[in-house]
Amino acid sequence: MDIDTPSLQCKVFDRLAVQNFLGNTQFYCLELSAGNTFDFGFCRKENVQSLLREVLTVTNMKVLKGAHERVMIPSVPCALWVKQARKYDPRSVIMWLENSIELSEEYKDSMLRLYNQGMKFAVRVDSMGELPSNKALLNCIDYVLVDVSKYSEFSDVIQGLKKHNPELQTIGYKESCSIFNFTSAEAKKFDCVLGLVQNEFIKYEGLRPKWQHDMLRLFAQLYSSFYDIKEVGEIVAQYPLMGTAMKKMMGSRALTSLTLRGRNLKNTESQSLTQNDLRNLLVISVAFNLYTLTTKKINDSKKIAFDMQKLNYEPFIQALIFGKIVDLMAQELCDDISAPQAFMSGFMKYCHVFLHDTEKATFSEFPLDAVSSCYKENGGEQLGKIIRTLSLLFEHRISDALALAYDEGIELYKDKIYGYISQAYVWADAVVKSLDIIPGQNEIQ
Repeated sequence: MDIDTPSLQCKVFDRLAVQNFLGNTQFYCLELSAGNTFDFGFCRKENVQSLLREVLTVTNMKVLKGAHERVMIPSVPCALWVKQARKYDPRSVIMWLENSIELSEEYKDSMLRLYNQGMKFAVRVDSMGELPSNKALLNCIDYVLVDVSKYSEFSDVIQGLKKHNPELQTIGYKESCSIFNFTSAEAKKFDCVLGLVQNEFIKYEGLRPKWQHDMLRLFAQLYSSFYDIKEVGEIVAQYPLMGTAMKKMMGSRALTSLTLRGRNLKNTESQSLTQNDLRNLLVISVAFNLYTLTTKKINDSKKIAFDMQKLNYEPFIQALIFGKIVDLMAQELCDDISAPQAFMSGFMKYCHVFLHDTEKATFSEFPLDAVSSCYKENGGEQLGKIIRTLSLLFEHRISDALALAYDEGIELYKDKIYGYISQAYVWADAVVKSLDIIPGQNEIQ
């Protein structure tokens, strides 16, 4: 059988952070689209070869793991994982076992071999299948995933499993998907949760602080393309974080190369960043400044020590990835006027996150009126259609996304969408490394 057949492919659909109640990421969990569909789920046995060959390469694993030792992958423990163990290192993988998995002799043998080679295993507590009846395999389970709505229903089962394995950890999850999936109080019930823990909102006394309003006004100026570079320079001088971020990003050869490659420029060595590329980097530095300083203000108000490298930067990283996917798609579908606005429009969808505020309070403000029109029904023309379609895709509303794309006349090619996703993760990883905001994820120049 031809291994390049679409039904045998396995692609990365999304990457979810697994966090503790403080919002510290412990590792990432991949969402996979097996069979080259727009849906997501477990990598089936017939798709494992594609997963090992195309997804879990050395380069990809560095990006997908981030600064963490392991990445969680929904799959089945077939013999191919054992045969090709040298290619990916079992110690770097937590395998989330398929729901209600039927344990064939191949799966049993492979699971024990992989566990002995350092792989960890996870399973949903309500879909353990035959595992509880096999003590040797039950010993291999390091994590159980628990539906938040069913926690009380399975609390006795969890306690029984913990008696069997005191080191067992619980991972809470929800069926719904949004930017933030959990409050800190909800997350405290578990060792960690699948999805982001809500950042604490800043408490405003009357009007928004002037420094925040300055950042929003700068966003609006950059979006409109009518800005005075001298005035921008004066603002940057007032906020060292912005200046340092801009300098680091502009000095990153990896980021420059990936940015140019995103425009399909073959000879990136002889090319330089355009005015629009620099504007996008300015937008990132403004958001970085806004997100970091707002967090610092919250910590100061609670008299908590502030450490930049302990911040929950996952929402900022998500914004980078979404903005880049919008940018790549718009280059093919939008005209010369809309396409340069694409990254900003996608990235700014997370503006309320940078402010630690609600969407309603953020996008009702005058400076953000223009960009927020892209997120409203029938707003933003072609660019708005792209953003709304991609938003539905990444909220796991696949049918709604496909229906909207059909109604709006947008052709969604699966291979192209997965190409955008892959490029966006690599590019965002370069941004994060250039900013040096996550321990152990520094750029090698």
